[in-house]
Amino acid sequence: MQHKLICLLSFALLISAPGCRRRPKQPAITEEVNAKLAASQIDIGDPAFEALLRGGFYASEGGWRWTGRKFAVALTPPPGREATFLTLDFSLHSEAIQSNNAVTLTARVAGIEVGRRRYTKAGRYQFVATVPPKALEKRPATVEFEVDKTFRTSGDDRELGVIAISAELTHGVTALFDRETETARARQGYQYLLAKRGLLLPPDKQTEMMKLFHEIPIWRNMFFQNVPIEKSPLDLWMMQQIIYETQPDFIVETGTWMGGSALYWAHTLNGMGMEQSRVLTVDVQDCHATAAEHPLWKKYVTFFLASSTDPDLVSKIAALVKGKKTLITLDSDHSMGHVLQELNAYAPLVSPGSYIVVEDTHLDGVPTDPSFGPGPMAAVRKFLEQGGSKKFEQDLTREAYVMTFNPGGWLKRRPGR
Repeated sequence: MQHKLICLLSFALLISAPGCRRRPKQPAITEEVNAKLAASQIDIGDPAFEALLRGGFYASEGGWRWTGRKFAVALTPPPGREATFLTLDFSLHSEAIQSNNAVTLTARVAGIEVGRRRYTKAGRYQFVATVPPKALEKRPATVEFEVDKTFRTSGDDRELGVIAISAELTHGVTALFDRETETARARQGYQYLLAKRGLLLPPDKQTEMMKLFHEIPIWRNMFFQNVPIEKSPLDLWMMQQIIYETQPDFIVETGTWMGGSALYWAHTLNGMGMEQSRVLTVDVQDCHATAAEHPLWKKYVTFFLASSTDPDLVSKIAALVKGKKTLITLDSDHSMGHVLQELNAYAPLVSPGSYIVVEDTHLDGVPTDPSFGPGPMAAVRKFLEQGGSKKFEQDLTREAYVMTFNPGGWLKRRPGR
């Protein structure tokens, strides 16, 4: 949900070809972020990523760009030993199919072909391919795309390929799931939750409030002690209550970004006199220099530069929290596959009676972003269906304020399980 050059984690732009709709959460790019020209994911229409476009693109149309026959970007893969996937989010215009019957898209990383797909219908697609390690030896990696056929519109001499929205290198495995099916089930899951909440406010009013609250730009400019923090203030309030109730020895957070939330957890621990407790926070990019200067950060917080699903990192954190009361919050890459990997990796570390909080389930649940998904809500559903419900339950009492960014994402470990 951040607009940043190096620290962009996992949200896709929204498009209805050829028009588009962006999520409003776009804080200003800081000098700290601008200092590093590297990103594992880029929004192609965003001027902030202009330096990472390597040719073949026309002028930005807001949230997207037309491409020519060949187009390329520079991407820096996230750290970690897991398999790396290349994803291009794009739309194929109806005139491309009318003119050519079919279009084949080929992708190469460092000159090595990683995938080729043939498309016979207009629409929005996610091209996904596995990237071999040898193609990622040079950082950033040059990622090239090519379509075998282009077209021209009436009165426009440009050679047009596809409508490019975003490109990324990730460790996520959302490609293993059917996008439309899982997104639809996430929407259904949210409606089910509304009925289970049992609040006096009718479900349609709850949804309306959620959408309005998400569109209000107040949290675009939220800071905690001068450090950006992008969370619902009501969720932060609920988290401090959970921290008070569970008295964790460790709070494990995936998705550090600028460090605002980790600093907030540290402040909460300090205010409750929990001086022996600690915060472990993980991100694939190092953007928290300002937060790290705070005395409470130095006392309570340990930062790990790594992919949250890296087996080595998970093992290291598991060793640190073994036998301790542990609270976990997931707020990194919001694709379904990545969140599901995080749930499977970190759920066993949660102590009985404590929580693993899956953040931003509103994205593909409410949905506040109608074209986004599958994401965190879909991952929660899959996790519970695959056996997670034996040890965890969705604690809807944590949604009493209605306007939570985490509907259905407050997962409490059953006592004694």
